[in-house]
Amino acid sequence: MNLNPEDFKFPKVTIYERKVKLEYRNSLIIGPKGVGKTFLILEFLKNFKGKFIYIDLEDPRGKKIDLKGYDLVIIENYNRFFPLPNTRVFITSSKDMFVRGFKKIALKNLDFEEYFSFDRHQSITHTFNYFLNDGNSAELLFLDDFFKAKKLQTNLKLMDYDYDILKFCFSNIGEKFSLYQIYQILKKTKKLSKDKFYNELERLQKDKVIFFVDRFNSLNAPKKLFSYNFGYKTALTYDKNVTALLENMIFLELDEEIYYLDNVNFYLPEKDKIILVYSFIDEEKLLEKLKKLPKKIKYDKIEVVTISNEYELIYKDIKVEVKPFWIWAFVE
Repeated sequence: MNLNPEDFKFPKVTIYERKVKLEYRNSLIIGPKGVGKTFLILEFLKNFKGKFIYIDLEDPRGKKIDLKGYDLVIIENYNRFFPLPNTRVFITSSKDMFVRGFKKIALKNLDFEEYFSFDRHQSITHTFNYFLNDGNSAELLFLDDFFKAKKLQTNLKLMDYDYDILKFCFSNIGEKFSLYQIYQILKKTKKLSKDKFYNELERLQKDKVIFFVDRFNSLNAPKKLFSYNFGYKTALTYDKNVTALLENMIFLELDEEIYYLDNVNFYLPEKDKIILVYSFIDEEKLLEKLKKLPKKIKYDKIEVVTISNEYELIYKDIKVEVKPFWIWAFVE
């Protein structure tokens, strides 16, 4: 196979540490475009003393190479047709897969704690504004503001999925749809078979590019839609729905069974917890909202996540904690 085995040159950029670490063992790193798979490898290489070679299977340049004699072989954009050498190997893929004998690492975009540690502004409110506006992609931190939306728009075109389906999903985070509703909307503007549509949505979910949250105890109800990178909504639309962005940010910070309900943004039944999301809300308005909470679910914790409000109150013997996102995210 023709490949590009150019001498590897360490990039002249700062390599920040992620919470996830690579070990010197066969590893498969999966994740959507832009989550930092390459940078995770570069972080490992900073202190690696052995002989290694770097290969990108999507690079059109190349020549035949011999992979013998290396302590570590790095293969980006791996596909199953490429024979793996008998040595330590790191492989990356934007598609979910299984490779026997490899530790699988599902890499996500930056959580807020990581983003804050990466950000050069180092004011938590300043950092939050960038996080809210630009999204959770590490690669945008190295770009001037003018180019950030353009970068995401370009990334969208390069992703190996149906462009119109992907654009619709990224543009409508936080909204509720049945899959059939999405299909009906899209087929008005493009030729699209049901099989292709459902297969594509299944692929997007499997690869953790988009996510659907079910209504509690009502799996046939419309599902709430989220993206692995909420920055795409700002890059693709002029819709300033800050609550939708906040919801997506919060969803990505959570790592447990999640549902939504009427008047409840997130319900976590395993923790008996409700999470409400408002851009801004004072105590009087919040009390009115709390009166509309569902009566047939069990909960003993209520968290309210906002942009800047912070206070506590008691509602029916339950402590209600109202916190700005950046405080909530660090505590969570």
